[in-house]
Amino acid sequence: MILDEGKLVPEDNAKAAKLYRLAAGRGNVDAMVNLGLMLENGEGTAKDIPAARAIFRKAANEGDAFAERKLAELTGNDALQTAMLGKTSRIK
Repeated sequence: MILDEGKLVPEDNAKAAKLYRLAAGRGNVDAMVNLGLMLENGEGTAKDIPAARAIFRKAANEGDAFAERKLAELTGNDALQTAMLGKTSRIK
Protein backbone atom coordinates (compact mmCIF):
# COMPACT_ATOMS: atom_id res chain seq x y z
CA MET A 1 0.00 0.00 0.00
CA ILE A 2 1.20 3.49 -0.75
CA LEU A 3 0.78 4.82 2.81
CA ASP A 4 2.80 2.15 4.60
CA GLU A 5 5.67 2.26 2.09
CA GLY A 6 5.91 6.03 1.67
CA LYS A 7 5.47 5.83 -2.11
CA LEU A 8 4.03 8.96 -3.73
CA VAL A 9 2.95 10.28 -0.32
CA PRO A 10 4.70 10.52 3.04
CA GLU A 11 4.68 7.26 5.01
CA ASP A 12 1.77 7.17 7.47
CA ASN A 13 1.60 3.79 9.20
CA ALA A 14 -1.22 4.86 11.52
CA LYS A 15 -3.44 5.75 8.57
CA ALA A 16 -2.36 2.60 6.72
CA ALA A 17 -3.29 0.45 9.74
CA LYS A 18 -6.68 2.14 9.92
CA LEU A 19 -7.35 1.49 6.23
CA TYR A 20 -6.12 -2.10 6.46
CA ARG A 21 -8.45 -2.61 9.42
CA LEU A 22 -11.40 -1.33 7.37
CA ALA A 23 -10.54 -3.52 4.38
CA ALA A 24 -9.87 -6.55 6.59
CA GLY A 25 -13.26 -6.07 8.20
CA ARG A 26 -14.77 -6.33 4.74
CA GLY A 27 -13.00 -9.63 4.09
CA ASN A 28 -9.91 -8.49 2.16
CA VAL A 29 -7.33 -11.19 2.88
CA ASP A 30 -4.33 -9.10 1.79
CA ALA A 31 -5.44 -6.39 4.21
CA MET A 32 -5.76 -8.99 6.97
CA VAL A 33 -2.18 -10.13 6.40
CA ASN A 34 -0.81 -6.58 6.28
CA LEU A 35 -2.75 -5.60 9.40
CA GLY A 36 -1.49 -8.72 11.16
CA LEU A 37 2.09 -7.75 10.36
CA MET A 38 1.51 -4.21 11.62
CA LEU A 39 -0.03 -5.54 14.85
CA GLU A 40 2.81 -8.03 15.30
CA ASN A 41 5.47 -5.33 14.90
CA GLY A 42 3.68 -2.35 16.45
CA GLU A 43 3.81 -0.34 13.23
CA GLY A 44 1.10 2.31 13.03
CA THR A 45 -0.71 0.70 15.92
CA ALA A 46 0.09 -0.67 19.35
CA LYS A 47 1.92 -4.00 19.30
CA ASP A 48 -0.74 -6.64 19.97
CA ILE A 49 0.31 -10.25 19.44
CA PRO A 50 -3.07 -11.77 20.40
CA ALA A 51 -4.81 -9.50 17.87
CA ALA A 52 -2.18 -10.36 15.24
CA ARG A 53 -2.81 -14.07 15.84
CA ALA A 54 -6.57 -13.54 15.51
CA ILE A 55 -6.26 -11.68 12.21
CA PHE A 56 -3.75 -14.19 10.84
CA ARG A 57 -6.21 -16.95 11.82
CA LYS A 58 -8.96 -15.24 9.80
CA ALA A 59 -6.68 -14.92 6.76
CA ALA A 60 -5.50 -18.53 7.17
CA ASN A 61 -9.11 -19.68 7.22
CA GLU A 62 -9.48 -17.99 3.85
CA GLY A 63 -6.60 -20.10 2.55
CA ASP A 64 -3.69 -17.66 2.80
CA ALA A 65 -0.53 -19.77 3.19
CA PHE A 66 1.58 -16.88 4.53
CA ALA A 67 -1.02 -16.24 7.24
CA GLU A 68 -0.93 -19.94 8.14
CA ARG A 69 2.84 -19.76 8.59
CA LYS A 70 2.63 -16.55 10.65
CA LEU A 71 -0.07 -18.07 12.84
CA ALA A 72 2.05 -21.14 13.47
CA GLU A 73 5.06 -18.92 14.20
CA LEU A 74 3.15 -16.74 16.66
CA THR A 75 1.59 -19.68 18.45
CA GLY A 76 4.89 -21.57 18.57
CA ASN A 77 3.07 -24.60 17.22
CA ASP A 78 5.68 -26.88 15.67
CA ALA A 79 3.11 -29.62 14.98
CA LEU A 80 0.99 -27.12 13.06
CA GLN A 81 4.01 -25.95 11.08
CA THR A 82 4.87 -29.55 10.19
CA ALA A 83 1.29 -30.35 9.21
CA MET A 84 1.15 -27.32 6.92
CA LEU A 85 4.14 -28.37 4.81
CA GLY A 86 2.65 -29.22 1.46
CA LYS A 87 -0.91 -28.70 2.70
CA THR A 88 -3.44 -25.92 2.44
CA SER A 89 -5.58 -26.99 5.38
CA ARG A 90 -7.89 -24.55 7.09
CA ILE A 91 -6.95 -23.37 10.60
CA LYS A 92 -9.64 -23.39 13.30
